[in-house]
Amino acid sequence: MKLSINKKLFLQSWGLAERSTSSSSSMSILSSVLVKASQDQVTLQATDIRTSIICTASGINVLEPGEAVFPVKIVSELFKKAPGEEFNLTVSDGKVVLKAGKSKYNFSTYPVREFPSLPTSADAKLFCRLSVGELAEVIEEGTLAASSGEEFPLYLSSANFQISNNVLNIVSTDTRRLALSGAAVNEGVDSESALLPMKGIKEIQRILASLNPEYLVEILYDDAQFYFKADNVEFTVRRVESHFPAYEKILPKTHSTTVVLDRGALISALERVDVIVKDYNRMVILDIAKENRFVMRGRAPDFGNAKEEIFAEISGDDLKIAVNSKFFMESLKVLREPHVRLSFNGSSGHMVVRRSDGEKFICLIAPINLTEEELNLGETEPDSGDGI
Repeated sequence: MKLSINKKLFLQSWGLAERSTSSSSSMSILSSVLVKASQDQVTLQATDIRTSIICTASGINVLEPGEAVFPVKIVSELFKKAPGEEFNLTVSDGKVVLKAGKSKYNFSTYPVREFPSLPTSADAKLFCRLSVGELAEVIEEGTLAASSGEEFPLYLSSANFQISNNVLNIVSTDTRRLALSGAAVNEGVDSESALLPMKGIKEIQRILASLNPEYLVEILYDDAQFYFKADNVEFTVRRVESHFPAYEKILPKTHSTTVVLDRGALISALERVDVIVKDYNRMVILDIAKENRFVMRGRAPDFGNAKEEIFAEISGDDLKIAVNSKFFMESLKVLREPHVRLSFNGSSGHMVVRRSDGEKFICLIAPINLTEEELNLGETEPDSGDGI
């Protein structure tokens, strides 16, 4: 195999494949990328067993077709640090010669026969189609509440993908909050659903960020995998063998207090309160009154107190409620609209964060249980809060 490579273009494709390799596996073959060169194109394949990717590489002129498995650990650094804008690769009998200007490197490859056979979508069924931009948005919002680590039950560190009435709904929870986002899709398969792990979803987000938002994404599935196809990339995620709880029953149907605020002003005020509470209890007390007063208070006994008041359009009952400032902040920052709508069902009900038009996205945040006296004084240690 002989290749002439434009470094800048090639490294964009190589980076996609490299991130899908395993850096912790005892199997060295999983820390490698399979390069397959035909006369027409070059494809890169990589896997960590739970996820895999097949993509068409850019910036390569094939002088002689062939295939080789490149170990990522050292080869990636050589590719990135090779001098000049182009370099040449020659592979023969498991040995590679890399030439870039006056520089020359020799290294070994892994046997091609040891590289695992990757799943493909050839026999998979269609789940739905939507644009890159729409999928990126619904994933960002719908996975907001998932746990970052690998936790048990498995659904805590996963997100549920479900089609209902030609809408792709993505929902996640860590038991203290729940996030749900939806996007209209083409040719969706109603009632089909699957849990996907957050590790794989994070990589999908990175891939989507590198693509044109107008490109169409085709999502397919079989009994074991979900496949995401867009442009020249096919990314595969192994399904989680678990079920998401029936969250629909806790979605609020009524509310006693509603607040509409400028999202930018609210984030700025909340960030200032969080400076005080982030190293103590991350608790912020919301004091909501009918006179369009939206007050946030925070306290750290060894440091001081914070109070912020901003204008809001308020309807319904007066209310005092305590919530986690980090959860509140994350729900606000995932939105892109200038205004946000908050709704409540008393101090013991969930706070609900929505877009101002109330469509597509909802985040439920469990309150921190405080007595009336504690809410008035803002001087308390929070408990774990009600679960979702």
